[in-house]
Amino acid sequence: MDQVLTVLQIAAVIFLLIILYHGLFITVDLRKTMRRVNDVTRQIEDTVMKPISMADHILQWVMEYIEKDNKSSKKKSKKK
Repeated sequence: MDQVLTVLQIAAVIFLLIILYHGLFITVDLRKTMRRVNDVTRQIEDTVMKPISMADHILQWVMEYIEKDNKSSKKKSKKK
């Protein structure tokens, strides 16, 4: 009876080692997958944000131009 119990314990330890071994590979694969998902997300974000950033720069330039134009027109109207 002790021999059967010992064999079962050895088998359980071997199965546990196999499960841990596979768990290690699954974890590494998940890390690689998540890293790739993060890269793709970053690329999509850059693609979406680039036109928005350009529109923001153009809007800032237009606002500065209008402010300069308003200041110069106020100075001209005060001189008259």
